Amino acid sequence: MKATGKRTVYEGRYLRVVEKNVVTRNGATGVWETVERTNVHGNGVVVIIAVTRDGELLLERNWRAPVESYVIQFPAGLMDVDGESEQETARRELLEETGYVAKELVPVMVSPLSAELTGTRAMHYFAPDVEFVGTPASSEIEEIEVVRVPVEKVDEFMLSLPADVELDLRVPGILFVMRAQGLI
Repeated sequence: MKATGKRTVYEGRYLRVVEKNVVTRNGATGVWETVERTNVHGNGVVVIIAVTRDGELLLERNWRAPVESYVIQFPAGLMDVDGESEQETARRELLEETGYVAKELVPVMVSPLSAELTGTRAMHYFAPDVEFVGTPASSEIEEIEVVRVPVEKVDEFMLSLPADVELDLRVPGILFVMRAQGLI
């Protein structure tokens, strides 16, 4: 399958909706509607899997408007500052969202965020031994609560979330990859 062309259907401040013409291996043609970010560079997103010196995994309970629910996820952010590297973005986002600073960032993997909807990809970094340095930055539009979970209890935590909180399945997926790599 391959894309043979595209056309912008709508463009807003941060997103654009694009129709992509596609051709399958057997020659069938069609149109796939996709979403692109207008305000990012590089892969588009960084995700930080941070563990404190006390062996606690940092997660976030973040209210997300598209699903109108709280979601458990990793600290993450858009690569939306011109000239900022992936690692600089990861350090900035971790500090802004959690109040923790990463001395070391270990690249884990790049993966699509939602391959059926967007071409945006996320670079995942492991940040061992992060240190709390101050209160996270407040945001007028985001409601983030930092959740610290002992690494050895994270599976139990993910399986016992309250009814009003959803789990971003990238969390167990990336934890699986990191365990297989011997990182946690």
